[in-house]
Amino acid sequence: MLIKFLLIVASVTLTLSADHGTFKDCTRVDFCTNLRSRTPSDDYSVDSGSLSASIDSNTLTATLKSNNGGLDLTFTLSGLQQNTFRVKITEVDSTRYELQDVLDGEPEGLNFDDVQIGDDSVTVTTASGSNSATVTFSPFNIEFAKDGITEVFFNGDRLTVANNGVTAPFSFGVTFPKGLQLYGIHEHCDSLALQNTGPGGTDPYRLKNSDVVNYELNSPMALYGAVPVIYGQGPTATAGVFLHNAAEQWIETTNNQDGGCQAYFMAEIGTLDVFVLLGPSPTEVVRQYTKLTGIAHLPQLWALGYHQSRYSYETGFEAELVASNFDSHNFQLDALWLDIDYTDAFKYFTWNPSTFSNPVGLQDTLANTNKKLVTIIDPHIKVEDGYSVYDGALANDLFVKNADGTVFEGPCWPGTSSYMDFLNPAAREYYGSMYSYDNFKNTTPTLAGIWNDMNEPSVFDNSLEMTLPADGLHIGNVRHREIHNIYGLLHTMATHQGLLARDNGERRPFVLTRSHFAGSQRYAAFWTGDNTADWPYLHAAFQECLNANILGLVFCGADVGGFLNNPTNELIERWYQAGAWLPFYRSHSSKGTFRREPYVLPEDSQVVVREAMQTKYRHLPVWYTLFYEHTRTGDPIIRPLFYQYPEETDAYNIDGQLLVGTDILVRAVYDAGATEVDVYFPGGENEVWVSVNSDDVQVGTGLVTVPVTREHSPTYYRRGAVIARKDTVRLNTVEMADDSHTLYYTVNEDNTAQGTVYLDDGVSFKYRDESDFKYIRISVDGDTLTFATIDGDGDYEFVVDAIVRRDVVSLPKGGKPGFYKETVFTRVANGELLKNIKIGSNGNVVLKLK
Repeated sequence: MLIKFLLIVASVTLTLSADHGTFKDCTRVDFCTNLRSRTPSDDYSVDSGSLSASIDSNTLTATLKSNNGGLDLTFTLSGLQQNTFRVKITEVDSTRYELQDVLDGEPEGLNFDDVQIGDDSVTVTTASGSNSATVTFSPFNIEFAKDGITEVFFNGDRLTVANNGVTAPFSFGVTFPKGLQLYGIHEHCDSLALQNTGPGGTDPYRLKNSDVVNYELNSPMALYGAVPVIYGQGPTATAGVFLHNAAEQWIETTNNQDGGCQAYFMAEIGTLDVFVLLGPSPTEVVRQYTKLTGIAHLPQLWALGYHQSRYSYETGFEAELVASNFDSHNFQLDALWLDIDYTDAFKYFTWNPSTFSNPVGLQDTLANTNKKLVTIIDPHIKVEDGYSVYDGALANDLFVKNADGTVFEGPCWPGTSSYMDFLNPAAREYYGSMYSYDNFKNTTPTLAGIWNDMNEPSVFDNSLEMTLPADGLHIGNVRHREIHNIYGLLHTMATHQGLLARDNGERRPFVLTRSHFAGSQRYAAFWTGDNTADWPYLHAAFQECLNANILGLVFCGADVGGFLNNPTNELIERWYQAGAWLPFYRSHSSKGTFRREPYVLPEDSQVVVREAMQTKYRHLPVWYTLFYEHTRTGDPIIRPLFYQYPEETDAYNIDGQLLVGTDILVRAVYDAGATEVDVYFPGGENEVWVSVNSDDVQVGTGLVTVPVTREHSPTYYRRGAVIARKDTVRLNTVEMADDSHTLYYTVNEDNTAQGTVYLDDGVSFKYRDESDFKYIRISVDGDTLTFATIDGDGDYEFVVDAIVRRDVVSLPKGGKPGFYKETVFTRVANGELLKNIKIGSNGNVVLKLK
């Protein structure tokens, strides 16, 4: 029987590894080898006679003179809002490509308050003297300080800028004097805390968006995305740098537990354009970065629910049957996904006439049970005369070209394919128009999301490292190597624009992407690609999504259960539990693997998985509120411990647990057979953590070994927080829309607690454009609950049917956990609450806040 298949397969894990013959290490990339082995030297000095800076501008310019007979350089230093500086260094009369489309608008300048020019240096200050940059003339260096404390040191002895030839690499180094540990430079399947590379360490971290099959654990190999941002984290200061460049890069990293961690950037081509983020806290440095590259708009509420996918559901009948089985087995499902086999011979924007002969009927069936459909659309276009998408793109000159000006053709899923030149605005507009109901025939609003895959871009040619040729040409004769890492961003930009236009701007687009760059968060969610059904990859899901969240890419998830190979029953149970605490929650599996929809699992596993999925849905008010708060602040949705507790250096290397916002602590169980796990409780003796699924109470004094059950992973609420949940079990978000809330809280020592909740229509941009929402603060003071509108003019009811108060009876002592007692207050017929609980001034449970 199908329900027994996982018992049969047990733990069969193939030996998998990435193709190192195809994907290069530093020793096989000339510019990396040359720059990595370069001895630091003082090649440049500031020509003080060329210096230009004044207090009525935000820009300092100067010429950097070569000390070894090379080309002179132009140096520009700009002061920006939000404790940020910008440094650009290029050749005089540079022809280097300057990156477009990544920043969320032109950064806002901040004029200098003071300019002090000395014999051997110049210092400029902004923001009433709290931020300063001191440029040393010879040897050339830049010291960035906040409040008189040096946060970032730009190492002039690591600066190299080649000439304007076909290849023009550059390098630079930075030191974070207060930093003990480096984070960032996504995407790699590696620990959250970056490793030491260089002599005695690993290869440098590579950033070159790549379709790496069987990607490896704990590796600096490039994966699908590239975000060239690095943070230096210490207990008293956090700072960062962002290299605004989309070419291939390698980054050498050196941590230093005594302070002074370093990063050495090596880039193949393009402009040396660096933003310096002075923090000084993790919260501030993340906000500085997201101010530059933008924030994700609110997703539609259904996108936060559970998604089911497989490579592939082969027929429309099979897809309908899968959706029906979720309902009949009482499993939540908001969206069913179709991989490439739904298309007609892998021609995107088409349907297979044999196997998906009635796509409208499929969509109607899903709509009747409040479900959505998501289909895959990749950037490669089948070369076939008569295929309208191809014909139109060819006729309008919208494809990437070879170096000789002919249209590039390469192998991918459809066979011979050409690739849309998304750098061309006309190509983005044309491609986006394909999503219209007229062009993507037989689609309805139930096809509510699009999955952009293979957009590194992937080309099935090992000689090209599985991507477009580096000398391929985009509009304006821009070489592909200059913009490789933003190809996926531009793809999702086109899709996002197309969905907006399709729905007349009335719905928030949902796009999932594999390839991504800084700024991709404005257009798409992303997932961690083709992971493997093995325990370390479950851990890696937390590592990668935590890293992404502190780099602005907040809507992150990993294929539940692993894409490749077959998980054991235990692994898939634990993965559903862990996945419920990542923002994007989808199961996806490869051809050749056993079916793993929840309803085919053994009955006892179904019970565990069902509880995990319901945990996600109960907390949807928390997730939705955090996404809204992200639109206000740029703050992460899920957070590593150091983000919230930067002074706790013992937590710097912990990445198997996370914080959901500030108030929920989750530890994944990623070891087979675990009956107990170590959980780090942060915050000090006055921070108290209350278990969600037992009466366990812990204090924030570090690692504690806690028992685990099969049914739950360790999950705790922070004392002093109010958690708004929807505890009524429904099958999807539509059915939950009018359900009431249950509030959970434990008061602090001062007998108070606070929380927030956000309400809107779950679909439109009215929250942004018309202030049609309600953002509410919930305050507890003793036995009184007060609800106050923070913001929003929307006419939404916040309904509370139950309140769960958990009072700490005992704190941990002698190695034993504390415990709490629980009191539940429920609504009675007259709308009042039992005991002495008051809701606002009118005593009503159902509030219409105005």
